Amino acid sequence: MIRPILFASACSAALMAVPAYAQSAANASGETLPQDPQGDAGAVSAGSADIVVTGSRAIRDGSQAPTPVTVMAAEDLAKGQPGLIGEALNQLPSFRGSTRPAGAFTGAVGPQSGSYLNLRNLGVQRTLVLIDGRRAAPSSRDGSTDINLFPQELVKRVDIVTGGASAAYGSDAVAGVVNFVLDTRFTGIKATAQAGISDKGDAPTYKASITAGQSFAEGRGRIVASATYFEMGGIQSVGDRDWGRRGTGFLGNPAVPGQLIFRNDLRSSTASPGGLILSGPLAFQQFAPGGTLVPYSRGSAQSGLIQVGGDGAQVFSNLSADVTTRSYFGHAEFDVTPSLTLYAQGSLALARNHYNQAQQFNPGGFNGFTIFSGNAFLNPAVQQVLTDTNTPAFAMGRVNFDFGEPANATARARTLDLTAGFRFAGAGGLQIEGYFEHGRNRTNIRTYNNVALERLYAAADAVRDPATSQIVCRVALTNPGLYPGCVPINLFGAGAPSQAAIAYVEGASSYTTNFTQDVADLSLRAQPFSTWAGPVSIAAGGQYRRVALNQVADDIAQSINDATGIRGFPPAYQNQPGGWLLTNVFPVKGGYHLWEVFAEAAVPLARDLPFLHALDINGAVRYTNYSTSGGVTTWKAGMVWEPAAGVRLRGTASRDIRAPNVPELFAGIVQNTGSVIENGITVPIVQAARGNPSLQPEKADTYTAGIVLSPAFAPGLTLSVDYYSIDIAGIISSLTPQLTLNQCLAGATSLCANITRNTAGQITRIESPTLNLNRLATSGLDIELGYRPRGQVLGGAASVRFIASYLDKQRQDISNGPSIDRAGEVGLSANPRWSATGSLDWKSGPVELFVQERFIGAGTYDVTRVEPRTIENNRVKSVFYTDLTAAVRLKEGYRFFLTVNNLFDRAPPLAPNGTLFTFIPTNPLLYDVTGRQFTAGVNIKF
Repeated sequence: MIRPILFASACSAALMAVPAYAQSAANASGETLPQDPQGDAGAVSAGSADIVVTGSRAIRDGSQAPTPVTVMAAEDLAKGQPGLIGEALNQLPSFRGSTRPAGAFTGAVGPQSGSYLNLRNLGVQRTLVLIDGRRAAPSSRDGSTDINLFPQELVKRVDIVTGGASAAYGSDAVAGVVNFVLDTRFTGIKATAQAGISDKGDAPTYKASITAGQSFAEGRGRIVASATYFEMGGIQSVGDRDWGRRGTGFLGNPAVPGQLIFRNDLRSSTASPGGLILSGPLAFQQFAPGGTLVPYSRGSAQSGLIQVGGDGAQVFSNLSADVTTRSYFGHAEFDVTPSLTLYAQGSLALARNHYNQAQQFNPGGFNGFTIFSGNAFLNPAVQQVLTDTNTPAFAMGRVNFDFGEPANATARARTLDLTAGFRFAGAGGLQIEGYFEHGRNRTNIRTYNNVALERLYAAADAVRDPATSQIVCRVALTNPGLYPGCVPINLFGAGAPSQAAIAYVEGASSYTTNFTQDVADLSLRAQPFSTWAGPVSIAAGGQYRRVALNQVADDIAQSINDATGIRGFPPAYQNQPGGWLLTNVFPVKGGYHLWEVFAEAAVPLARDLPFLHALDINGAVRYTNYSTSGGVTTWKAGMVWEPAAGVRLRGTASRDIRAPNVPELFAGIVQNTGSVIENGITVPIVQAARGNPSLQPEKADTYTAGIVLSPAFAPGLTLSVDYYSIDIAGIISSLTPQLTLNQCLAGATSLCANITRNTAGQITRIESPTLNLNRLATSGLDIELGYRPRGQVLGGAASVRFIASYLDKQRQDISNGPSIDRAGEVGLSANPRWSATGSLDWKSGPVELFVQERFIGAGTYDVTRVEPRTIENNRVKSVFYTDLTAAVRLKEGYRFFLTVNNLFDRAPPLAPNGTLFTFIPTNPLLYDVTGRQFTAGVNIKF
């Protein structure tokens, strides 16, 4: 009961204010931006960087903004999570399903372990990330941005617009906008040094940064530079946690066809470390060290690839990635005249992420081995049985622990972002800004200990050379020269393969991407005239943007598996592209360019009238022309009405878009191994994805409506409640193999064509092309409460903030298939109906205390699991996480702090994800997988 009590007290009983932001105007609903102390309402200099509300190009006063904006000060984010700002943002309810280092995963293209923000779980690609209102440089092959690479110590605040903003910023702002506002006018020196570790002794973190700023030329010039180093050690195995060591997951119920059941100690049922015979007279005997046969225990239950207990292999995957980032940032500006400022800005970020992908495996029935009679490594007693029974071959499954380290991927990225521009301030509030930005990212992903398919199966078919009696690869006799250097491999018994054979079948797959973005932008803002209710603000401008991707891959990844001369080569791979077991990526070369123009106006209509204390309207329109798909128009209309002081109603309607990115348009085949569940049975497959140059932009209709209350009887109290609805037509996506199968079985016949089966009817391959699917719609409520008492509380200043989100709908419609609402699904996706974060901050003299409570509501594991395809227990429990920070300022300029995240070491709920050999018993995109973690450090500022 302690955690719920802390949560409730932090959010309501204390009734304290939203944390104060340095130089902020009071508006706890999170809309008014920090006021520039150098600004002047009548004449703003070019160098003062006039404040404009994020989400609009024209509105300068947050009280006039019709779109909900949550403002998070960097200082407050660091109190909840002092490591990386991305980890802190992902503690907020509006971010669901974001990619992050502490919940990293491995896809077909390698490790995904940066911080890529995902608003409302509509997809990273539908959240637009800005730096000071400008598009951030890309840091991945699809053009998305790893926010861990930003200058962490110069981020002053983060503005989160939870509504469509394409008319203001262009493509991708469907779910919303996240704008990182930098303190480019910082003067002085500040530094941070900190270290952290989990209470299990792993997941260490280290961070060091230094920032310096100085003005010159009597204040006309300003320069600031910052450098940050961050390192996080990964958690190497799911088995390093008690909740993961139990090996809990799901398998088909042998007693109820189609039903899934959850059990502990799940293991592979078609493979063992020394080799499991799956057919013929010796079926379900396994090879012991030395190549002799011993009985194999099939455990208490079996289903497809999985069994409970017994002798099957148990493989634990990585739980989180190793991450190292170094970022460097510099900004300089100079007031040429009081009206004209020139500026230049540059950043360089280097990142290295490392992740274990999977143990090398060959389960029977998919990519297992066919062992032929006469194999030179077979034990004579085994060979005698084959001879006596006239058995030409048998099937064998194997988990290759003795190959050494599992396949592991390392991603090295280099991101450069250069910007140069000007600001001009004229009379009447005129502001003109132009800039050119060049962003470039180079990423190399290399998967070590990968297995070359043709080499493996050629080496597995070992015979004796009649001429020399030496053991050789059979293909060296039948097709000499086709596989030069083939080294026969002994697969019978753990430890049997020689190092020479392992070195022959293994290698390093690799691919490199170069992504570039060039932006030229010119915009103006002005207040050309006033109505009797106040000045009218307008904005207009245009932008040209060009993006390009060049991706190259190694020769084996691009090869076609013709397997000439190789006996026993799996049919699932035969004549298919991709010669590696993992991470087969084909070359991509493509790009597009666009130009766009926009206009926006904010008009006050009434002030200080009965039932019209204030009334403002806002409208924006943008036309964009893409070289790939032509022209499209986006628009937005909004209104703010205050019938009385302290009561504000707001609403918007907008048409937003997202254009396809380069890989979605031009990517070739990307192939990997995986598994799906059909009729309760886990089936291994080859999964493949590819781009589609015929894609059209997504179109979204977005509506928001809300109320903000700031009652006079409770000074400092603000409550906002906002409804949102986002309906996206023609969503650009590729379904996961499991969803493709589920939708096919549910009646989406168009998707069945992407599923390949063998002659026995078993699935061997599922292709997932990128498509304009029918529709994705979401709706819900955002709630924010803040209150700060005017007097002291327990001898200090105190404040509280409470942010909650309720998800009413997350529905996806597929052509020729049913509509599926995934609201409340927290197993296969990250869509809890209720999620919330509450924080309590208290300061007295040199002492600071901060407590934060995070809540993720209970939900359903898989909403599609209904009769007859049920789950024994389809309910996932709710969870509370408590974070605590204590700090003290011992002397001027020095602040020492200690943070404990997940104070009560709450284990994540059971919600298995992944396939058999990349298995995690929970949803790492939603829940904390690290456990209790301590971070101590010092902030220094002069």
